[in-house]
Amino acid sequence: MNKLANLYSSQPLALNTHWLKENLPRYLWDENEIAGTIAQVEILYRGESSQRAVVLYEIELQHSGPETRRPLYVGYVVPRERLAAEHENMAAKAKIRPALGRAVAFVPEAEMIVVAFPNDEKLHLLTEAELHRWAAMHLHEIANGVLEGKAWEVQEAKTEILRYVPAKRCTMRCRIKMTTESAPSLSKEISFIAKQLAGAEKARRQYDDLVEMRHTWSANGKDLPARLPRALAWEASSATVFIEEIPGKNLECVLAEIDLARVMPAVGGMLADFHSARMRVKRNVTRAGELADVHNVIQKIAAAYPNLQPRLQRLFDQLEAVPWDDSSAVLLHGTFRLNHIFIHGDDLALIDFDSLRMGHPACDLANFLSSLYYLETQNRLALPQRHDITRHFIEGYAAKAPVPAEVVLWFLTDLLIRKQAYKYLKHFHADAAQKIEVMLALSEAALARCRKAPADPDPAALWKLLP
Repeated sequence: MNKLANLYSSQPLALNTHWLKENLPRYLWDENEIAGTIAQVEILYRGESSQRAVVLYEIELQHSGPETRRPLYVGYVVPRERLAAEHENMAAKAKIRPALGRAVAFVPEAEMIVVAFPNDEKLHLLTEAELHRWAAMHLHEIANGVLEGKAWEVQEAKTEILRYVPAKRCTMRCRIKMTTESAPSLSKEISFIAKQLAGAEKARRQYDDLVEMRHTWSANGKDLPARLPRALAWEASSATVFIEEIPGKNLECVLAEIDLARVMPAVGGMLADFHSARMRVKRNVTRAGELADVHNVIQKIAAAYPNLQPRLQRLFDQLEAVPWDDSSAVLLHGTFRLNHIFIHGDDLALIDFDSLRMGHPACDLANFLSSLYYLETQNRLALPQRHDITRHFIEGYAAKAPVPAEVVLWFLTDLLIRKQAYKYLKHFHADAAQKIEVMLALSEAALARCRKAPADPDPAALWKLLP
């Protein structure tokens, strides 16, 4: 069994929210504090980092007074022989004390060390005080044209965490309230997105990619395929890229409110236009790379669920036996799915460009389709909705670019295992074994139909062949 599965199976207390609710108060508070109570513990993320299991918690704290706080904590489940050394190391690194309780707490029964946000081993997470100072020096960059020639001053800076993966990335909404010295009663508020990444090079690359995308289309006399967020600034010391906040809502949130027959063809056409960009990035999606990645995930799933090993091995052998040409590469979004597409009135916008790659266009198509199966399995999407979204999306893409059914089904098989099944192993799902079986059954059906797919890029063929 792999190290991650060993750690979780030997110390299930880290995933037992009832036990954590009852017992964490004994460890979170300093000796000179009046201990509060915990009303709720929610697990937001679970994963692995080196030889440790990592769990992200949102903990609802009740202390003196009516105010309820919901701070984030990261729990590190560590092998017993390394607990003392890891605790000492984390305690030395944690420089920011939370409003209540300790920055670092040792929970011996769970063999876990709990660290309060915004302390992070690799990311220099922005505090509101740091954001206030930074914004004061960079107002012209982040204001995006709203200063109107006045001498504005930053009065207040607030942050809202949108997504946080410990030691990897953090996305937050930043709100800056400004006033003018000449007219203190006059105020203005601006908001933008800050994405913090694991290293200044990654932040600079994402900033450069966003700038280059806009330049690429304008240089070729083309309209943007959709609204793309502007890159406002980047900061090396905190490895942060500051990005325009796009108005609207993501498509997953508004499916019941939109006309799928009108919107989804436009989404498919938007992706086809994106693939036509004359822009290149350094990272690539290749057949060999995909096979190596899916083989790695298969080993992890098989280690946690040995009974699935024969099915997983058959799937890998069959994937390996299907050839396709990866020489004709286009610009890929990399994580093209409903929650990365915003709609505002009749306008579509595309966000989240962390995973730009060069590769076969079928990769983005299959990524979108595999994410729909995941949403359906999670009961966040009904079967008729998935059918309608899929059909209209494929029609919209096919109206502008060919849809190679065989390669799409190959990638669909790959991604149903490598991304969707792996989510159930990596994240907190009580019915993980059952859901992994569902994803494997879909993978088997997609691969069986892949071998029957016609060579001609016929959108109707793909629609009929999808499991």
